[in-house]
Amino acid sequence: MVHKFLISRGIVENNGKFLVLKKANDFISENIGKWECPGGKIVDGEAPRDTVLRELKEETNITGEIVKELPKIYIKTENAESTCFVFLIKANDKKVELSNEHSEFKWIKPKKFKNLDLVKFADLLINYFEEV
Repeated sequence: MVHKFLISRGIVENNGKFLVLKKANDFISENIGKWECPGGKIVDGEAPRDTVLRELKEETNITGEIVKELPKIYIKTENAESTCFVFLIKANDKKVELSNEHSEFKWIKPKKFKNLDLVKFADLLINYFEEV
């Protein structure tokens, strides 16, 4: 059986630096201790734009404004298919208060993203950081 997921991720910027979060727990154990961008699963009936802003608030206590929608990412494995909506977000604040889902955060320059130990499939976001 192939599971289908709809996901929304934010490329969150403030003063030329971008927010990354380190996973403290995850249902995929190899993701724990690795870095990702804010976001998560789209709840039934929720717009992808609303999901990414909700997840940003839940994970970091930051609010932001969507600057633009970026091209979607499609991921297919033998037992899962995902569509990931990606948004460039201008953060209203740099003061992060992490939820228990993450253990650390960093504001990084875009070129540093590719050097991080990333969660599974987060490397698909590298091109977005290289174009900023």
